Amino acid sequence: MYLSEEKTYDLIITGAGPVGLLAGVLAQQAGLDVLLLERNSEPILHSRSIGIHPPSLRLMSEAGLLDPFLEKGLIIRQGHAMSRHRAPLGTLDFRAISPPFNYILTIPQWITELIFSQKLVELKPGILQRGITVTGIEQREDHCEVAVKEARNGRTMDLRAKLVLGCDGKRSTVRQLAGIPFDGGPYPHRYAMGDFSDQTGYGTDAMIFLSPAGLVECFPLPGGIRRWVMQLDQADPEEKAPAFAEQVQQRCGIGPDPESCSMFSVFGVERYLAERFWKGRVVLAGDSAHVVSPIGGQGMNLGWIHAAEAVRGIASVIREGVPLDDASRKYDRKARSRAEKVIRRAEFNMLLGNRSRFSALRNQAVRLLLGTPLRRSLRHRFTMQGL
Repeated sequence: MYLSEEKTYDLIITGAGPVGLLAGVLAQQAGLDVLLLERNSEPILHSRSIGIHPPSLRLMSEAGLLDPFLEKGLIIRQGHAMSRHRAPLGTLDFRAISPPFNYILTIPQWITELIFSQKLVELKPGILQRGITVTGIEQREDHCEVAVKEARNGRTMDLRAKLVLGCDGKRSTVRQLAGIPFDGGPYPHRYAMGDFSDQTGYGTDAMIFLSPAGLVECFPLPGGIRRWVMQLDQADPEEKAPAFAEQVQQRCGIGPDPESCSMFSVFGVERYLAERFWKGRVVLAGDSAHVVSPIGGQGMNLGWIHAAEAVRGIASVIREGVPLDDASRKYDRKARSRAEKVIRRAEFNMLLGNRSRFSALRNQAVRLLLGTPLRRSLRHRFTMQGL
């Protein structure tokens, strides 16, 4: 067992989702003595987030992780705005972004987490410990006391770490134990999404349909699958794949085969922002620090950017002797500003796709934007440039 009450770890990371796992990889590569704790005993095999944007691709490359992602993922080089099937409004060509990362990669989240987990084992077996729940954190002058409970046998332990990085989601135990307020709330919109066999003929292109009844998006996935996302007119928790496919067909003039559905869910969208991203010896990244609307697919990528910055800041404190307060202020200021910017971008994406009585005017405006040099700004916003 890698857990030890006799030592002081450089860093304990809580939460083995995509953000916590990447943080673990980067921390180990930075030479930190790291321990990664996950409450769930087994990985969650659900597709969830699928898009990896250029800034994240650069991170993967720097961490020596890009090749397995390219092997298992699917490259998207173009996105098209449509009013209906065969009624184009314009195109965003991601190839116009500076190479080499001038594309978006799609890959199911569980495969992303598997790649990270395998890298952790390669770096140092035992870093990731599952079935461990954090029950308490007490900050001392030079370290944190972290109380944990093992799911398998109910045993409790007190671990020590110089710093703690909370990547344990929007209901973050670490954030709550650190007493950091988390302000925000839900948006009024609800969405449904499903993965279906791809029979559209759209190939590897992403599509966004700006229907009068509300947004519909579809993105290709590896294995001949396409994910469809639709804004619901009125949320119905009993929404099923056949009704979803029928509504997509009505809005877009094309839709998925409901019999080919491999995943379906209905979800709300929220906006939350932590008051602090670094307090004392507790640092936050990912949904622990910010919850962003998934429309536009930027929340997970934002978490990765912040995980990399947090690890650099933590390593500067532990390895280079940078004062804790200096590293804290730098990360907190920059990361919160970036999160606020991404939240605004996500809200713009939702506004663009809302049900509208003036959809013809909106679509004409989109057509004009995509037909002028302003499309460069849209392309950069949708691919997370300039953050």
